[in-house]
Amino acid sequence: MSERVLRNIDEAARALTEKPMLAADAERILIAHDLMDLDADLPQPVRFARALTAILDRVSVPLEEYDLIAGRSVQRLLSDEEEEKFREICRDKRSPYKSCIFSSGHCSYDWEMVVEYGIAGLIRKARASLDEKDDEGRKTFLRSIIEVYEAITRYILRYSDAAEKRGMTELSSTLRKAALEKPSDFRTALQLCWIITLIDCSYVSPNPTLTVGRLDKILYPFYKADIESGRLTRDAAAELITDYYCKHNLNMGRGEHQIGDETNSTTFARIFNFDAPQYLLLGGTDIGGNYTVNELTYLFAECIRPEFKNPVVVFYYAPGMDKAYPDLWHTLTGKALKSSSLMFYNDKNIKSTYRNLGLPEEAFANYHHFGCNWPSPGSHSFWINGSPSSKHYGAFDSKEEKDELLHSFTRIPNQGWQDVFIKILRSLCDDGEATIDTVYEKYFAYMEDFISNKTDRGVRELRIRRRKPYAVCSFTDCFTERPIERGECFTACAEYLFAIMNFQMFGTVADCFTVTDALVFRDKELTLGELLSAVDANFEGHRKTLARCRKIPKYGSDDAFANAHVRRLAEGMARISRKYAVKYLDSDGFLVVPCIQSDTWHLKYGIAYGATPDGRLAGTPFSQNSRPANGSCTNGMTAMFNSMLNIPSDGFLSGALNLDIDPKQFEGECGHALFAALLAVYLNRGGLHAQVTSVGIDDLLDAQVNPDRHKDLRVRITGYSGIFVDITKPLQDDIIERMK
Repeated sequence: MSERVLRNIDEAARALTEKPMLAADAERILIAHDLMDLDADLPQPVRFARALTAILDRVSVPLEEYDLIAGRSVQRLLSDEEEEKFREICRDKRSPYKSCIFSSGHCSYDWEMVVEYGIAGLIRKARASLDEKDDEGRKTFLRSIIEVYEAITRYILRYSDAAEKRGMTELSSTLRKAALEKPSDFRTALQLCWIITLIDCSYVSPNPTLTVGRLDKILYPFYKADIESGRLTRDAAAELITDYYCKHNLNMGRGEHQIGDETNSTTFARIFNFDAPQYLLLGGTDIGGNYTVNELTYLFAECIRPEFKNPVVVFYYAPGMDKAYPDLWHTLTGKALKSSSLMFYNDKNIKSTYRNLGLPEEAFANYHHFGCNWPSPGSHSFWINGSPSSKHYGAFDSKEEKDELLHSFTRIPNQGWQDVFIKILRSLCDDGEATIDTVYEKYFAYMEDFISNKTDRGVRELRIRRRKPYAVCSFTDCFTERPIERGECFTACAEYLFAIMNFQMFGTVADCFTVTDALVFRDKELTLGELLSAVDANFEGHRKTLARCRKIPKYGSDDAFANAHVRRLAEGMARISRKYAVKYLDSDGFLVVPCIQSDTWHLKYGIAYGATPDGRLAGTPFSQNSRPANGSCTNGMTAMFNSMLNIPSDGFLSGALNLDIDPKQFEGECGHALFAALLAVYLNRGGLHAQVTSVGIDDLLDAQVNPDRHKDLRVRITGYSGIFVDITKPLQDDIIERMK
């Protein structure tokens, strides 16, 4: 590895651990302050284009002599005067980031289109579409997109000029081609992908969480042609990829975004990308079921740096890949054993679930991962998220309609699915004929009503968007095909739009079913009233009941009784989701996608909630994502895997498993081989997901006392990685507990 690449690696690693907590994107903030009243009376697409143009024309184009890939933002501490300007744009509705530059986060662009056309080709494509339009709203929309392309072109050319002045002629030439030509080589295509990513993550979207695409597939034709012509060597490609990885980490801050706040984290207000994951997708199968692994898949895997947080590499594992590509599997599992930002998803499970949801095969052939652990059919689809974007469209018929939909999307019931369970038990206390079947019937009836309501409101939101689909424009629209062709925003004209149905705290709910059934209905040790009295008292004065609740084997122990409840609960959830997923699929291209996910809400809800029948005490964490509750995996990793295999492999599109292992368990080449075999068996049998933290619990405990000694400890949180000493103590404690 060359000295230039080593310097880039060192710089990126130090930025992740040593950057001041209050560092900020200084140039973006100061320019945004100057743009407070920019074109306030003009349509949003025009204001968006002019504001972003002003930013890209004014920010600097910093370079280092060791850069192979160009593109950085200026991050530093603010002066007292600058700090006041920062506070002002955070609270002022005139800020361009509140009035016209809307976030493009939590999505994937059409990267195939980007490298096929280049910026120059996209300008021609948008102009051709503009010439075909008669509607002035669509014309305004397309003119705004073209203005953004032109601003990006100038921005890249300024980088090219800066590189030329520094004698970096190869980089300057690459940048000029990225600005003015269709990419024709690997270096230019990768550079263009990074510049677009940088603009979104540094200048457009707070919490961008951008999927950067299936780069092994998208860039392989360029790589193959360059290798065959002798323009590029494998080692040179590896150095470019490594610097691409480095650049992803340079524009991050410190701390953790779901639990942290401005007292202990950089926050997205200061650095848009401070703790946002970007997802790079590898592997999987094509529409015919064939593996899509190529030489670039190996190269992207080999270049993963365990000390980095980004990009998060998502490897789509198809059954049998461990045998078909043993060297690749060895590389990936070796990176996982070093706690790299790497996750494994089961390609077969995801595609089977999409089939069950009623999507045609071609609709999900290039499905994507986005967000912490969410699915997307692909770059032709868009997420209708938790806060209706219709408020930006001026499309409501009335204030009442706006108020009705403003808070219409909820990921789960107000207090969580475990609260639904408790309420159902309370309703059955006086029913002497109640059985566990009664509890399930009422639970699923509530769930069906909730999902039905969510689905109906989701499609109403979508139909409102479509009243004026050209009235708002975002960065996403510049890099997806339909907006360019139609002159309409992607959040209204995507081929598929979807809402996410999250089943949070799944393990806790499953355990509540198991314990209630065992104590009340099977063994008749308690009545429902007695169990609820103990729960309401936080088990104070009910020590024997607490001990009995905790003694019953739970989800994760591979107990047959517990497994039956896991299977029944998960299958019921999947069945109801399938019913409503297709309700508006044909009429509106709208679907609901089922996930087992809680991110770190299991901590926030746990702190606020009382005790539960599984023996969990008030104020303590619930289970996280699809993982069993802390302390429930009493029979080892294999038993946990077996328990999780009771979740139907064709029922859910995501369900994160934090797989925490002591590195001593899998030391040396034999240990590595054992871990690789265990993980492959789990995935081959239908396991959905795994992401690995391989850190000794003693190291984590010492890191809480001596953080300066452990700045290099990386842990998996939920779809992204954290630096252990920089995350909050409640989250640190939860990670330690899940390892016991």
